Amino acid sequence: MIDPQWQVVDLDPATWRQIGRFFDPGQYIRAAQPGEHGLFVLHERGVVLRVVDSETGVRDDLALGRIEDPRECARHLYARGEWQRVHVIDKVHLALVARAVQYGPQRERTLDQYYHRVYQLLWDDPLGYVCLPAHPGHWHGWTYHYLKDLVNSLPFSPASLALGVFAEKQWLIGLILVCESGRIRKVTTFEALDMQNATAGLSKETLAVLWQGLAETIAPPAGLLLCSQEVFEAWIHQEEKMQVLLAARQSKQAYWCWLADPEL
Repeated sequence: MIDPQWQVVDLDPATWRQIGRFFDPGQYIRAAQPGEHGLFVLHERGVVLRVVDSETGVRDDLALGRIEDPRECARHLYARGEWQRVHVIDKVHLALVARAVQYGPQRERTLDQYYHRVYQLLWDDPLGYVCLPAHPGHWHGWTYHYLKDLVNSLPFSPASLALGVFAEKQWLIGLILVCESGRIRKVTTFEALDMQNATAGLSKETLAVLWQGLAETIAPPAGLLLCSQEVFEAWIHQEEKMQVLLAARQSKQAYWCWLADPEL
């Protein structure tokens, strides 16, 4: 959904510090999680090339021999109970994925479409990359198709979407997206708005001021979420996202307006 010619305008350092961690496409593709104890077995059509333990390094003591069935090999190793996740990867498969991505059609492909293509190629071959436990097919409940549908559901174009995260009497994130025809074409922050009247902190009054500012300065607003830092982290990392927000609204830790579904 991110347009190839997207603009980044006036993105303040505080917001960059908070959202920079999300600009790591690999985290949405890989199964291995940060700090996870894993075993990686690299082979070439069954011939073992290298075995690496993420904590201890190269392992030459497993006597794997030729890998006839990658899934059975992964099950056997995972059953030992030494690792949180076991990866059995065919080098030929990785080369095919790289070639398909490099030489595939690129015109009009958005940034997220590119990485979604990598994700599909990497995981669609059940024997090329085998891991136990398997990749869940989502990132903390977020999926490519859900986000694509969300942007496509906006009731008008162009439209602005905004996120405000508040902590210690200041904004940690003040992010604004401008969407046109199902694509994110501009990214900016609350610095682009007149924030002089937004002094009420996390409140309905601030929501109203920001909504008006979006309409007057950026583009007609279609959605705005304000929440505390704790709610934001829970919303990002818990799969039951709507339940997180509904509970936060009851405790006055989240406020939002979403025109695509006025009932919310």
